[in-house]
Order: sequence, then structure tokens, then C-alpha cells
Amino acid sequence: MAFLLPPGLKRLLSDRSGVALFRPDANGFRIEFHRESAAEDAAVWQLDANAADAYRNLKHLNPELDKAECLLRLNPGQALQKRLFLPAAAQENLQQVVGFELDRYTPFSADQVYYAAIVLGKTEFGQIEVLLVLTPKPLLDDYLARLQALDVQATAVDFGQAETVCPARVPRYTLLPEQFRPRPNNWVRAVHWSLNALLLLLLASVLVWPVWQEGEAVDALKRQLKTLEKETTLIEAQQSEIDALRGQTQRLIGIKSDAPSLVAVLNELSVLLKDDTWLTHFQYAEKRLQIQGQSPAASSLIGVLEASPFFSNVSFVSPLTQDKATGRERFQISMDVAAVQPGQAEGDAATPAAASDDSVGENPNE
Repeated sequence: MAFLLPPGLKRLLSDRSGVALFRPDANGFRIEFHRESAAEDAAVWQLDANAADAYRNLKHLNPELDKAECLLRLNPGQALQKRLFLPAAAQENLQQVVGFELDRYTPFSADQVYYAAIVLGKTEFGQIEVLLVLTPKPLLDDYLARLQALDVQATAVDFGQAETVCPARVPRYTLLPEQFRPRPNNWVRAVHWSLNALLLLLLASVLVWPVWQEGEAVDALKRQLKTLEKETTLIEAQQSEIDALRGQTQRLIGIKSDAPSLVAVLNELSVLLKDDTWLTHFQYAEKRLQIQGQSPAASSLIGVLEASPFFSNVSFVSPLTQDKATGRERFQISMDVAAVQPGQAEGDAATPAAASDDSVGENPNE
């Protein structure tokens, strides 16, 4: 999350602005300030060790030095380094082991120098490779006293041929004596980390809250969509039922429209059949009509019925027989019945009537 912070805010919240390297020289110290952002080149100043306010004035002009880690870097000739190969068992108490054997490895005893031993790695023979760095105590004490006079609190001391930072060539170590090492301020550190944690929490909230809100909105839309889908399914089912009922209704209407009216059929029969013809049986099913009865001229009924728009395919079902009691012919006729529009029925009915009138008018001439 730190990469999201602006550089200015990042420097404000950081407990370290960079590393200030103090290199001893003839006039005092040469300061190289390496900022935490490695993109910038190191700033270099010359510090006069005889001017007590020199470093205070420099910090006033460069506030970044207030949060800088101050490291004293000894020049070549002011310290000594040597590589040792020791048994792996010596790694647990390396500083003590090297201190006991220091006069064997160097011309100095442990009381004469400040030293540090750093493990560089292991060899193929099961030993550890150790870097030994040391400097005479009077020399380092003098430089530390000068720094204290300038109000500079060194946090570490290394050697210019075995740099630990800027650049880091060997693992971190320090030649700074125990009594000069700064005591950590746990309260300040706790406050600092608490503020950092609070800021990160706020930043995370700013980034996460909109995403969470959008997620909630999406979930709400999904719930609404499911509800609408259920309603749509119900509506579609109801629409299907309505369509089915409409189809059935249309079929019934069609059947009714196609089917002839029995009243009209009976009326047509009463018009076509004369008074001397009567029916004894009337059966109608699926647009098929069958009648039975007696008539003095049953053979002429086929033509009479065929002339009607109501009837077609008129035929005798059985041969005509003579009723001895009445002298009339028994008939059984079957025919197809069609639905006829009222206008058509009236027009067709007028034609037989006219024909009848003509025949009536001809009888006197005969």
C-alpha cells in the first residue's frame, strides 16, 4: 500500500528519511546524505568539526536530516578487515570465539580494538566464512567524541572497504561500542507505527468502501432480477393459459359457425316437404341428417332436398316400400347438412316459391 502514497506524505510518515554518512577528513567530516528514495543523487556537505553549531545549522537548512540515520564510515587505514574460516559450531557464539582468538588473527588483543565478526556463508568443507572488521579504540573514541560535540548521534560505524549501506557490500554490522548505541524509544515507535497503521486502515477503507458498495449494489440488482424473473415466468405461464383458452374458444366458435342451426334445418324441411308428407324419424349427428317418413311421391323428395342450400349428397338409405294401410311410400333418406347464411337461405327459398307459383298458374290451361 505504501506505493500509493505521494512522496511527500510518505516522507512525512516514515521514521527515516535516509542515511547520512559521516566520513572523517582533515577539516572535520564530509557528509553524504542518501535519501530513502534512491532516485535522487546523494547530497554532499562539508562539516567543520570546530564549529559547534555547524550541524545544527545544516539541519535547519535541510530538515530531512532530522530523520536521517547517522552512520560513521571509517576510511581505509583507519580500520582493518580480514576473512576467517572457522568451524560451524563457532557460529552460535561468534563474537566471543573471535574475541578469545583475536590476538591469533591480528596484532591486537580484544582490549585494544573495537571489532565485529559477520558470517558471510558456509564452505564446502563444513566451515563458515567470517569477515572480521576492527579499529583501534582510541581512534574511534575520538571520532565519536567529535560527533557528540556536534550533537550528532551515530547509530552505527562501518568501514569504507566493507560497506553495510550505500552501497551494501556485506551484511549489516557495526563497530559502535555498546555504550554509544542509542536506546530505542519504544513509546515513540509505538505511536509512529500506530499512526502508520491508522493511515493504512483509512486508505484501505477509502479503496475498499466504494468496491464494497458497488458489490452490494450488484447483489441488490441480482435479487431484483431474480424477483423479476419469477414474475416474468408467472406472467408467461398465465399468458400461455390465456392463449390456450383463446385458442379453444376460437375453435368452439369455429365449430359453432360451421355447424348448421337445427332450427333453420327444421324450418327448411317444413318448407320443402308438403303437408301430405310427414316424418316419423329424425336423427342428426356430425352434420349428417337421416330422416324417415311417408309420402305419396317419395321419389321426388331427392330433387326437392338437393335444391336446398342446406342439404347435399342426398340419397335413399333403403329402397322405397309401400304402406298398404295409407297407400303412401315409406322412405329413409340420408344427407349432409351445411351451415347457410340467413341471406343465402332466404334467396334460395324464394326460387322454389316462384317455381310453385308458375306451376299453379299453368294448371287451368291444362
